[in-house]
Amino acid sequence: MPHEIERVLQSVASGVWLIDPEKAAEIVSVLSLRAHGLPSDWAEDARSKPVYAMEPIQGRRGTVHLLRLHGTIMPRGGMMARMSGGASLEMFQKAFSQAASDAHAQAIVIEVDSPGGMVEQVQETASMIYSARRSGRPIVAVANSLAASAAYWIASAADELVVTPSGRVGSIGVYTMHDNLAVALEKAGIERSVISAGARKVESLPFGKLAPEARAATQAQVDATYERFTHDVAEFRGVASEVVRADPEEAEAHFGGGRAYHAQEAVRLGMADRVATLSETIQRLSTEGRVPKPSVARARLNLAG
Repeated sequence: MPHEIERVLQSVASGVWLIDPEKAAEIVSVLSLRAHGLPSDWAEDARSKPVYAMEPIQGRRGTVHLLRLHGTIMPRGGMMARMSGGASLEMFQKAFSQAASDAHAQAIVIEVDSPGGMVEQVQETASMIYSARRSGRPIVAVANSLAASAAYWIASAADELVVTPSGRVGSIGVYTMHDNLAVALEKAGIERSVISAGARKVESLPFGKLAPEARAATQAQVDATYERFTHDVAEFRGVASEVVRADPEEAEAHFGGGRAYHAQEAVRLGMADRVATLSETIQRLSTEGRVPKPSVARARLNLAG
């Protein structure tokens, strides 16, 4: 167990994140408690597995599939997911693929409640949803109550993005962290030696100051992820990439520049399409004998064409 904790801590320290900063701080705090041998309830959490596909609902024209993406986003399961209430994109992709392959599907609803998470498999999941769009079977994401960062990337790929009245969406940004643990190790009486091969193999280890070359390489990685993130959101939502990347303190048209917004403001900015509860959305999609009105983003795309 201690070895797994250390591995998870290293992953947190060196990974590129698409997550709400407050949630990231919470995860680091919990992991630090475990690393120091303090009790936590992660073992209890491990016994309850997340559910990604709910019981399908019979609609007027066919089946309405309800999928769930809840918790911190991870490419797969494991200890990190258990300790932070994580969502496995591997499992979600399987659930979505099954729903999308249903020839009798009237609609697919994705309930999202996530602060974001790790970058791996996020773009692939968003592309899977975007590619599955087709006439007559809308894919609707519902932020109930949060679709932040990686979760927003995924949710924005749907035909329509709904936010619950108290919900929030956004937090479009990327970051990573580097901790210098040299002083902490010294105080703990630990002298760590690293044996390596490869000119830059260990340049980002947390046992000293980050060299300028290592910082530049890490920044390039963050920038590349941000480029893909904002490009996809712009395409999915039908706006210019410059709008998605704009600083809200400097531009009238923007997507928050890393900030998250509540429902009405998100709709006003074009980050979401409407405000409604999950039950209202399911009722609308299951009872309508036609496809919902085109989303704001889809309307923009049509006008642009």
